[in-house]
Amino acid sequence: MNPQQLQGIDLPGFGPIQAVQAEVVEVSGLALRDGLWRIGRLQLRGVELRTPLLALRAGQVLLRGLSVRLAAASGPLPSGPARAAPVPLQALGLEALEVQDAVVELARVPSPASAGAQAQWQLSALAGLDGRVQMHIDDAAWVMDADVGIVIQDGRIDFNRLSVEHVGPDSPMGISHMGIYADSPKGRDYLFQFAMPHVPGARFEQRGALFGARITDRGTLDLEPFVQSLLHNAGCGTPLGRPGSDAAPALQRTRMSGELRLGDGVLGTRRQHIELAGQAQGRNHVGLSAAVMGRQVVMRLPSLYAARALFSLLGLDGGSGPISGVVSITASSPGNGPALRLAAERLTVEGVRLGDGGAQAFRSG
Repeated sequence: MNPQQLQGIDLPGFGPIQAVQAEVVEVSGLALRDGLWRIGRLQLRGVELRTPLLALRAGQVLLRGLSVRLAAASGPLPSGPARAAPVPLQALGLEALEVQDAVVELARVPSPASAGAQAQWQLSALAGLDGRVQMHIDDAAWVMDADVGIVIQDGRIDFNRLSVEHVGPDSPMGISHMGIYADSPKGRDYLFQFAMPHVPGARFEQRGALFGARITDRGTLDLEPFVQSLLHNAGCGTPLGRPGSDAAPALQRTRMSGELRLGDGVLGTRRQHIELAGQAQGRNHVGLSAAVMGRQVVMRLPSLYAARALFSLLGLDGGSGPISGVVSITASSPGNGPALRLAAERLTVEGVRLGDGGAQAFRSG
């Protein structure tokens, strides 16, 4: 197939393909039997693909053990502009996909609302999240400068172990029915305000028995149910809450660094997700950095490993076996680059299947 024939095909959520190119370096083991195309090895370099919302570039792509079955054509193949019709793909199987020096850039970040109320978010990998995030705020609202250290253990933030450090007595942080706050010398500042009385994952602050007694427990927040609820409510059009009035300006004066390790488990929705594994072996370490949090945040995963994945593409359900690689994710605010940039120094995906019979096509190869 000439790559130019892919122009005009619509990629759901990203728009029609506007440009595509690739140089074929090697192709071997090509065969057609019983309507099933097989390629033992296909190596490409200089791969580029662009839609109105997506740009993909890859230095090298290697496909091993590719099996493709196309749906039976109901008539003669169209010519001219009509080639923009969808490719009649019925099933695909792939022993392995190996990518080097690849970059995917998105003009805007997909909104959780686009997943809808029935998305069924599953984020069990957050239950095992461990690590520490450090933030420094220049000229904070209540002091000249402030440092905040957030410790996460088993997917939980314990606000009794968290405070804002600055000149003079430190300012404690906590979580109440109103939101997540910092008690500064000038009073209570809410960093995030809740819009609902019930907040999944939150255990609110506790005071002594007497009226007006001091706070004895600042509360805790379990990230798995909390983030799942944030995404679910966004999909329903009923946000769980909103940032405090001073939060956005403060992010423009905040730099951040962090070292985390994701737990084993799922990240995504019931039908589209990856299942991380290997925490005990030191995999899925995450390095966080931001010179200015309000502009750009970088997340680096030098040892990404997932046991399997589920996804959909071109209207077909698919999945894969193990995924491993060295990747980074950069999120940027408007005017500071692509909204989302995913870079893979190297990435390997094994046992890819797509469409009804796709897994069987792979096994039969």
